[in-house]
Amino acid sequence: MGRKVRTELIAIFSNAAILTFKLLAGIVTGSVSIVSEAVHSASDLVTSCVALIAVWRSEEPPDRNHHYGHGRIENLGGVVVGFMLFGAGVWVISAAVRRILHGGEIAYVGAGIGVMAASAVINLFVARWLLKVGRETDSRAIEADGYHLLTDVWSAAGVALGLVAVWLTGWTVLDPIIAAAIGLLILWTALRLMSQGFRVLLDESLPEREMDLLGRIIEEQSRLEPRIRGFHKLRARKSGPHRHIDFHLQLEPETPVREAHLISDTLEEKIRENLPNSDVLIHLEDDRSLRRTR
Repeated sequence: MGRKVRTELIAIFSNAAILTFKLLAGIVTGSVSIVSEAVHSASDLVTSCVALIAVWRSEEPPDRNHHYGHGRIENLGGVVVGFMLFGAGVWVISAAVRRILHGGEIAYVGAGIGVMAASAVINLFVARWLLKVGRETDSRAIEADGYHLLTDVWSAAGVALGLVAVWLTGWTVLDPIIAAAIGLLILWTALRLMSQGFRVLLDESLPEREMDLLGRIIEEQSRLEPRIRGFHKLRARKSGPHRHIDFHLQLEPETPVREAHLISDTLEEKIRENLPNSDVLIHLEDDRSLRRTR
């Protein structure tokens, strides 16, 4: 069992436990904001399950039908999570509007405050851990799960503060107003996750910072190796945690094949040192194409 799979299993256990406590607290207190938070936690649980499937499948090696591996399953998982979040956000907002229009009472406010505060603290630790593992493993699915859970931290803290205000003032309308704000936060997170996933699925280039780094690595190696005359047609994209990079490297015409491949291998290794999980393909050619472009 890999590190990414273990991480998501722990997140699933945590989300299931918090969902149970929030749902019970929402039923007992009658608070629409706590029920909205339970819906949010249910989406957290589904998100973690989708992320688990995504990272598990994405780690499978290339096969006869998937020559580039299964990395894009993670990106697809992020898009699926985004759609589910969007639906949850719409439901939360509609429930809040109904409560604002028709009113309602809240009981056992102190218990609700305690549950919300505890869930915020627990989810803060879990979310930060997910984000750390997601960045270290370059996993879009785990990182998306972490950001999703982080919205739960802020929304749970907001619900707790709102319930304190209800407790002090008796203004029960504050409860659905806070729930509506949670719904808007969920919608914003959903749109961001869908945008990130779609950009990778549509073969968007690597971030500008990484493309600039690639150019610097090739140029620095060109200064160290006199047989390199230039490069062009640099392309790069991402599939899950994997980068696919290819470009044309222009060498002196008289460069022996053995030496040319050694130059290519050295350059590929330098790129992988700076950009892990990179599949690098270098097309070797002499500098006649370079002279034609001048």
